[in-house]
Amino acid sequence: MSSEAEGQADGVDDLFETKWSARHPASAEVRDGVFFIGSARSFTDVEKPLVGRLPDEFFVDAQVVVDGHAEDARDSPIDLAEVRGAQLADDEYMTWEGKVMTRDQIDAQRKCAVT
Repeated sequence: MSSEAEGQADGVDDLFETKWSARHPASAEVRDGVFFIGSARSFTDVEKPLVGRLPDEFFVDAQVVVDGHAEDARDSPIDLAEVRGAQLADDEYMTWEGKVMTRDQIDAQRKCAVT
């Protein structure tokens, strides 16, 4: 599975403006969906650099490639006022709700199996 952050060519999708757009994950971790928004280190091709800071609330649009087929995915809104920091151990991730989970816990919630 791979992930690529991306937006519409004109930078606007319905009522949403693209603030940052990048393609081609720079590592296996990024291909697995773990990346820093606005970071040029996560992707090899930054199409639209982040100018200024992120808005207080935003969505992440991603294109996920599974078995060679691209699927679009939009995350739930991320509200920076709601996000809490945490010390994460190896193989721990923070969900957009601020819940800390392991990869196995996250995968167990999936409705499909990746083989």
